[in-house]
Amino acid sequence: MTFSYVWLTIAYILLLELLLILVTVIIIVLALYQRSASFTSTIEHAAQQDAARITRQLTTTQLTALKLGDPNAPLSSGSLTDNGTTIPYLSQRSASNQFTPFALLITPDRKVAVSSYPARYPIKAPISKLIPYATGMINTALAGSSEKGTIYATSIGYSAGIALPIWHQQHLAGVLYIEHPYIETSSILGILRPIGLVLLSSGLVVLIFSVPIGGIFGLVTTRGLVRRLRNLVIATTLFADGNYEQRVSVTRKDEIGQLEQQFNRMAEQLLESIAQRQQLAGQNARLAERSRISRELHDAISQDLFSLSMLAGGLQTALPHDSPLQTQVTTLGTTTTNTIREMRALLLELRPLQIEELGLTRSLKELAISYSTRLGITVNAEIATIQLNAKAEHALLRISQEALANAVRHANATEITLVLVCHEKQVTLTISDNGAGFNPDKNDIQHGLGLRLMQERVQELNGTFTLQSAPGQGTYIHICLPEEHFCDSRLDR
Repeated sequence: MTFSYVWLTIAYILLLELLLILVTVIIIVLALYQRSASFTSTIEHAAQQDAARITRQLTTTQLTALKLGDPNAPLSSGSLTDNGTTIPYLSQRSASNQFTPFALLITPDRKVAVSSYPARYPIKAPISKLIPYATGMINTALAGSSEKGTIYATSIGYSAGIALPIWHQQHLAGVLYIEHPYIETSSILGILRPIGLVLLSSGLVVLIFSVPIGGIFGLVTTRGLVRRLRNLVIATTLFADGNYEQRVSVTRKDEIGQLEQQFNRMAEQLLESIAQRQQLAGQNARLAERSRISRELHDAISQDLFSLSMLAGGLQTALPHDSPLQTQVTTLGTTTTNTIREMRALLLELRPLQIEELGLTRSLKELAISYSTRLGITVNAEIATIQLNAKAEHALLRISQEALANAVRHANATEITLVLVCHEKQVTLTISDNGAGFNPDKNDIQHGLGLRLMQERVQELNGTFTLQSAPGQGTYIHICLPEEHFCDSRLDR
């Protein structure tokens, strides 16, 4: 990551250099453009003065007899003044390829009549071969009009040309064409070379000093970040290997800190999911064991009890009415019948109900129907359709199973009332029977364990548990759960 800062620093410096070069080029171009506009305006004004002077000379002299250029003028770029141009006269071609101004008088048939540089622009030579780039401007002047000065690009550099018509007695006598050097290529290179050297050298110096600075900055700024990422990777690896207690410390509230928080949250959720899965597996194992015990009791003991009941009935019929064994046989039959009844109640208590699939309402109705059909007990059920969370529904179902089993097995009840309603934002479960009843204040092992389990289930749900019973007066159980156990705090009856 430190090297990324170094490369980023280099990229920024190079981009800055390119930006400086671009700005410099734009400034130079704008300066040249401004200078060219000023230069063409000056050459236009000077050429107009020369054209006026030539027009005056034509009153006494023929066009071909006129002279252009000053033999005593220096071989340089000449000068431009308000009185006209100063152009050197060159009868021989210059040994050096120096950029030299020149002037031409061109006849209407587009040939040179007078030249300030006859060695290079000879008399009677067609302009289309000498200065082809200025043909358009000259044709315009021969048509009696004139254009503004124009900058031309030549092999040596840039020059400014102007073509003006020459009139004599309201007739077009010819065209004055003046070309003056604007700037040489070597001059442009002379301007750009030092600027380029300055930019490149300064950029190189900045680059040399910035690279180590960028490296140090990257090392300092990323050291903590890399350490936190490394700790996160280690924690993730250990967690994937089964160390679910692994956590990372959240030191900052940046993006890495959010990632650390999400990791810890994910770990907590996964641990909770594993605990729930283990709990569910334990519940499934208990339900499977209860189902197995229920099947064993039904297939073995229940069948034996039924056979014993049939034998007792047969003995009672076969013995004489005055036999001294009638009493014992009758007691045996009654005991067997009561045992079968308790066994059926026990089987119903052990029988698991799939509350996850049926829900609390249907499970309680199924439970009431089972006790009515299998044990011949009247069960008055008033079950409202109430949606509670899974823990509350499971607790109420187990309490109902325990209460109904106790009423049948211990109280010999013949009528049971089961009511589930919602009253004043509370869930109320009421179970009452007409059985033998008992004394709640008496420490009765037969009833104590089941009642304690009911109370514990209700206390875990922050509810209230009320028990009323007396010998010979039946039993009344009232359970109330708070609103917090509703699903989305809504009730559907």
